[in-house]
Amino acid sequence: MKLLLLLLTLVYYSANAVPIEEYDFNGTNWVVLASGGGMSLEYSIEADVYHAYQVVRSRGIPDKNIIVMNLDEVAYSKRNPTPGIVVSKPGGPDVYHGVPKDYVHEEVTPLNFLAILRGDPVLARNGKKVVKSGPNDHIFVYFMDHGATDLICFPKGRLYGEELNNQLIEMYNQKKFAKLVFYIEACESGSMFAKLLPKDINVYAVTSSAPTESSYACCYDTLRQEFLAGYFNYHWMLNSEQNDLTKVTLEQQFVYIRDHTVNKDPAINATNGQHAQQYGDLSIGKLPVSLFLGKENPKNITEKRFNINPKTEDLINTRDADIYLLQKRIEENDDLSEKQKYVEKLRQLLNNRKLVDKHFEQYVHSIQHLLGIQSFNDINNVLNTRQELNNRQCYRQMVDTFDDKCLNINKNYYVLQKLNVFVNICEKLNETNDMNTAVNALIMYCNNNYMSSLVENVV
Repeated sequence: MKLLLLLLTLVYYSANAVPIEEYDFNGTNWVVLASGGGMSLEYSIEADVYHAYQVVRSRGIPDKNIIVMNLDEVAYSKRNPTPGIVVSKPGGPDVYHGVPKDYVHEEVTPLNFLAILRGDPVLARNGKKVVKSGPNDHIFVYFMDHGATDLICFPKGRLYGEELNNQLIEMYNQKKFAKLVFYIEACESGSMFAKLLPKDINVYAVTSSAPTESSYACCYDTLRQEFLAGYFNYHWMLNSEQNDLTKVTLEQQFVYIRDHTVNKDPAINATNGQHAQQYGDLSIGKLPVSLFLGKENPKNITEKRFNINPKTEDLINTRDADIYLLQKRIEENDDLSEKQKYVEKLRQLLNNRKLVDKHFEQYVHSIQHLLGIQSFNDINNVLNTRQELNNRQCYRQMVDTFDDKCLNINKNYYVLQKLNVFVNICEKLNETNDMNTAVNALIMYCNNNYMSSLVENVV
């Protein structure tokens, strides 16, 4: 009987184990590490990119094959109590040292990001680093920032899901890579690939959250009064640092991330917790992580596994992080004038959010005849439910118009969680004429209602 149980156990684990696929890789590794920035949480956004650089560099990827894009504003910010030193986990080492400044400040744009990926010759002629990959090469891309339905943010502008996926398809058709792996941490990051990323172009994507979910920040640091990391990033980098990556598959890393980033707080999990997702060619998941992050094992690799999960009380929906940071700064400041300054900022932030809610509600009321809705429940559904996005042209036009005529989205990231209203509107508009009428009504509404003062700024 014992022998039978042993055999059954071995069969079970053999069937459910993730085999490391044999794969003869003789190409070059390319790594692109990027963050948008320009809103709040810049510390964790930049710190995570710096940390990712240290990970791939320690694994043997040379600087000439690593391209880093970030604002580079945190290290020497007046709010950083350790000038020139940036950490990405409590008690962690400096991750800022040695990071190349390939694209910084005004160079951090969605156009440059796409140009880097495709190896744009104009940028290359101007002395800028780009991915000069060929058909045998592997590319690993990591992006961290704020996001919303079908978009990720940059300081100026945003990148839509169709733009990104069309770029990946074009790169595949031009034989720019053998395999490409893409990690994204951003709210609703799953929407960048769901129903968009083909399964047959040798691209494997992992996102921090599902298409309608927020992502979470973690590791609040009292000294810096900032979050040090994104929850998703914390775990994929921890897993990468503590293992021989020649023996860990991408799928195993995904499972580790997924299982460790499902929020442990039942109050969070009950409604809108964070759940990592994978998209594209899932067969790539059978390959070892080392084929994308480098195969060298740093001298200080830890054989002892210590799966440190950040404190639940420090897990914050990134869209509420500003509120939390202001509350902590009020609590932790002994200077009464400083305390009062943050009290006033919190009051203004909460009032601004109420005004944003009011403006969206009034706009929906103004076009309810176009939507064919009459009752309070119908209006409430447009304002608060999350329909699946199919009418992408309409949605993009609504978002671009709002950003141009109403309120700069990059200056108020609370607006990002309101963009589902435009999704709901567009799914109800079937005729182009109605879409144009709704867009014109949005322009008229914003011309008559001053909104540009509703800027969120914690610092």
